[in-house]
Amino acid sequence: MPKSSRHPSLSELRTIVFAVVSAVACIPVAAQTNNETPTETPNAQRLERVELSARPQTTVELRRQSTAAKQIFDEADIQKFGDVSVGDVLKRLPGVSLSGSGPALRGLGSYTKILLNGEPAPPNFDLNNLNPSQVLRIEVARAATADQTAEAIGGTINIILKEPPRSRTLEAQARVSYQHDNPAAGLNLTWGERIQGSTAFNLPFSYFEWNNFNAVQTTTTVRNPSTPVAIGTRVSEQHPHGRGYNFSPTLNWKINEASSLNTQAFINQGRWHWSDTGIERRVIAGQPVFSDDFVNFGNWFNARLGTTYSNNFDGDQRLELKANVQYNANDYTARAFRNGAERRLTLGESKNPSFTQSGQYSRLVADSHTVTAGWNFEWRDWIGRSRTTELGVPLLPIFEGQDVEARVARYALFVQDEWDVSKRLSAYAGLRAERIETTSKTLGESSNAKPANVVTPMFHLKYKLDEKGEHLFRSSLTSTFKAPEPMQLLARPQVSALYTDLTKPNDALSSDRIGNPLLKPELATGFDLAYERYFPGGGVASATVFYRHVQDLIRNRTTLETVSWATAPRYVSRPVNFDSADTFGLELEARGRAGTLLPFAFDPKTPLDVRASVNFYESRVKGVPGPDNRLDRQQPWSGTLGLDYVLSGVIPAPIRLGGSVSFTPGYRTQQTTEQSIEFARSRTIDLYANVPISPKISVRFIANNVAPFASENTTAYANQSATYTVSKPRTWYGIVLSVKG
Repeated sequence: MPKSSRHPSLSELRTIVFAVVSAVACIPVAAQTNNETPTETPNAQRLERVELSARPQTTVELRRQSTAAKQIFDEADIQKFGDVSVGDVLKRLPGVSLSGSGPALRGLGSYTKILLNGEPAPPNFDLNNLNPSQVLRIEVARAATADQTAEAIGGTINIILKEPPRSRTLEAQARVSYQHDNPAAGLNLTWGERIQGSTAFNLPFSYFEWNNFNAVQTTTTVRNPSTPVAIGTRVSEQHPHGRGYNFSPTLNWKINEASSLNTQAFINQGRWHWSDTGIERRVIAGQPVFSDDFVNFGNWFNARLGTTYSNNFDGDQRLELKANVQYNANDYTARAFRNGAERRLTLGESKNPSFTQSGQYSRLVADSHTVTAGWNFEWRDWIGRSRTTELGVPLLPIFEGQDVEARVARYALFVQDEWDVSKRLSAYAGLRAERIETTSKTLGESSNAKPANVVTPMFHLKYKLDEKGEHLFRSSLTSTFKAPEPMQLLARPQVSALYTDLTKPNDALSSDRIGNPLLKPELATGFDLAYERYFPGGGVASATVFYRHVQDLIRNRTTLETVSWATAPRYVSRPVNFDSADTFGLELEARGRAGTLLPFAFDPKTPLDVRASVNFYESRVKGVPGPDNRLDRQQPWSGTLGLDYVLSGVIPAPIRLGGSVSFTPGYRTQQTTEQSIEFARSRTIDLYANVPISPKISVRFIANNVAPFASENTTAYANQSATYTVSKPRTWYGIVLSVKG
């Protein structure tokens, strides 16, 4: 079993907090040259009577103007490190951590909603397959607004893809990376053009490969009253690799000075492989059951076509209509081997058609109110089938090869008012009413959950302590929810891969799985309070406290049951509406020029940018005994520090050097009365150097996950079963050549 990770002492925590808080509250104002990269104003619904300015607003200015708390990151922020994927970009952003395979705000991975151009991302969409060169900006919102989805208990990450440029754009980027035996390659191409002044197009294409490696050691302990304790260790090598492409063509037609039509497609397709080969099996006690070797591979296809029509009437009114059609298809083959011979074969496929339509109308009222009303409609299907045979015999004859289906339909109406009460005070009030209908079908029998009607009021306040808004406070009171995923509704059992003999029992950590068609949405009420400090040089520092109360919490529960698909009692894991939970935390952030944030330590002219954040989280799940009865994968605290330095005088053009480090301590989660999981500390160090060869050509050198810690976790079920897993990843190296036309 792993040794407990050392938690920081109180004095260490005080030191960390003091370092970031000093950037928030104790730094004098120092006039600096603006180092923020300008960006275009997002398509916000807020209408204002302002004088037009030729200078685009920076991301910091857009953040300051927004009534609801929002962080905006533009192309310069996104492409600074030369990352291969948007997933790598997100892990550097303040308050964003990786939870499982996806990003998490406030450590709430399952409660973080990922949007693509303001619409829910495709099911199982992997941000590691999206290249940063295709992204215009990323908007991170921790408090919901009525015009976007209220399904955002943790917050939303909205990824905006690039639109057609104002002038001709030609860009090419080639990369080579290395982590395992074979290198991986990538290519990005972008061609944008304006035709006859009123029509423009953008054709970004990205090809990507990955080739990774993990050395894994798993020790499993099983204790049953009727049999001796069984302990065994398996050492294996995992080799995930694959390739794919993204293509997101966009066509924009400016109908007249007031209206436009934008059509954008998004196509993402690829093939993946994952193998796990055992190189050693050690029997420590009894007769342990070892995992089989396996070779899995499959294909995925995501396609979306969306159209947006917008019309501004005299600058005081705005109409926006959207429609999106989406189709996703996946297939896979899983082969399990024992003693070199194939033992089990699984073939599966699924498809996910969906359709969304929305519209909203905004009007400026009395020069200080922007009132918006609108609707959203969505239906989403999941249709899948799989067939598993063990030594050529169907494992579950009744279910094998049969279609299972799930559908989620949503209908929403909303209204909101953004009110400039005075030069210093802005207010927002919104109300969203949503109806959610879920249906699942297994073996031809339909199960309809009771429709859920969710009404979510939302309030935001922003108060400037000075007219320039260099010091301001924000507060939010919101009601949000999370609907069950289609896969959680399906009442089709999945048998444990370790115990496929259905005449014998399994153990609690190798349970069978089944969905629950009667799941209800999780409902949450939240409060946020933030202080933000803006500096003339474009820097910003903030401190935020938040609280969320979650009702009808969904959590997997494992119980020993008599089941229809086996003759022996089996441990079964299924999602249930467990109980309620409370979570709260403190988030500290600072970014900008070092001379602006820390004038007592750096000269104002020092070409050094600093990005730092420290976050503290706490949660309590009712119905689970403490301590450590926290929400799944919510770490107790995390910290990030990033530095970017411009080195001049070595070559004619300046070289940009930088890196970032992020850290999460070890922690334990008591999931139910019997189940628990423990994670060891984690640390990520990423480095880069960007060397310009000419005004249009540059080379970037990258090293991600330098000197990595081994990933360790322990799962346990009471005193019956425990699994300790150690995974040792490798450093990823890359070279990127960029050419702009």
